[in-house]
Amino acid sequence: MMFGIGLKMSYSFIKMRKKILAIGQQTDQKKNIFSGQSMMFDALLDYLVEQDENVLVVNLTSKHQDIQVGKIYFKRIWEYLSIIFRSIPKFIKQRKGILYITTAQTKGGFLRDFIFINLAKLLRYKILLQQFGSNFQIFYESLSPLFKKMVRMTFNQADYIIVEGEFTKRQFEIIDDFERKVIAVTNGLPERNIVSVVEGKQYDDSRPFNLIFLSYMIESKGYWDVLEAVDILRNKFNLNVSCIFSGIFKPSVDDERYSNIQEAEKEFNSFIDKKQLNNVVTYYKGLMGEQKAQAFLNANVFLLPSYFKFEGQPVSVLEAMAYGAIPIVTKYRMIPEMVTEETGIFVEKKSPLQIAMSIKHLMGNKIIYHTMSQKNIERYKTYFTIEKYCEKIMEIVNYMNPLTNN
Repeated sequence: MMFGIGLKMSYSFIKMRKKILAIGQQTDQKKNIFSGQSMMFDALLDYLVEQDENVLVVNLTSKHQDIQVGKIYFKRIWEYLSIIFRSIPKFIKQRKGILYITTAQTKGGFLRDFIFINLAKLLRYKILLQQFGSNFQIFYESLSPLFKKMVRMTFNQADYIIVEGEFTKRQFEIIDDFERKVIAVTNGLPERNIVSVVEGKQYDDSRPFNLIFLSYMIESKGYWDVLEAVDILRNKFNLNVSCIFSGIFKPSVDDERYSNIQEAEKEFNSFIDKKQLNNVVTYYKGLMGEQKAQAFLNANVFLLPSYFKFEGQPVSVLEAMAYGAIPIVTKYRMIPEMVTEETGIFVEKKSPLQIAMSIKHLMGNKIIYHTMSQKNIERYKTYFTIEKYCEKIMEIVNYMNPLTNN
């Protein structure tokens, strides 16, 4: 048996419960926290429980939703310290087990991980890190020589490091024996309410051509470009389109237009009113369960023209593919490892007109639209199911294989 880069597993494995301490961000329905990373973490936890493993969890999800992505805040550092302190009994209980942790790409997050990883080493854990996103190299290069040394020493303590694709794997060349240690595992769709779709979609021009943007409403995720494209489609091309935006407004260090989320949301709504798009655009703070499934079932196209600093493999792209909604995305970071020229359309960042022209092209070519929709469904089922993802992670966990000593 082999996984990732071809590491061979030549042992006889007798099923025994493994002690696992899992650290990461979890979803929170009350606060509309449904990032791809948190959904992936929850899906893996569910899988480990289904496999009857001995799992304890440390939840890193912040109660502060006004924190700017990528920026250090004192209240977040204090929250980290509180989480670390409360996690110590769990570290002791699972000692000599496996530490699984989703690592950060910021200074504050790294210092948190530094404590977790060194505590795990002290308690003789096997260490499995997972890096979501692909900003690690930029983060590393921004550090002082002393800080860089700390990063290298910390990541070198890992037995294995999981990344989302080959693009991110190359960023870990600073790690000793990185070719063996760093393993690319493609994301899977963690959504539990997925409706099985077999046939590609047909476009009926007697009905609106339905668009959907589902992500955090962060400027660099491209929601403004989508909104301006909708204005072009409706008010310049006079095309029958509708668009759903779903996600909470969230600040980020790469914001350019607005200094706070209140101003961003106000301008978003003001633009809709000014351009008379109220009957075209629908905004939700968060779509969940059957409501989200229905939105994707109705969607003809999914839009994520992202240039977000911390972007990796967006789970929402996989969700669109599973439902046969054609992705219109940027050729950015690891998105091209998910979407191909046969399954989606690539546009430049900050290019509302390109987005609008791409949608107009699909609306005018029904056969091309149906074929691309079908290929999305097939590609999702072949490469991106959550079962395939969890099985690959479990293969690595089994290879590490420290068993319970109860």
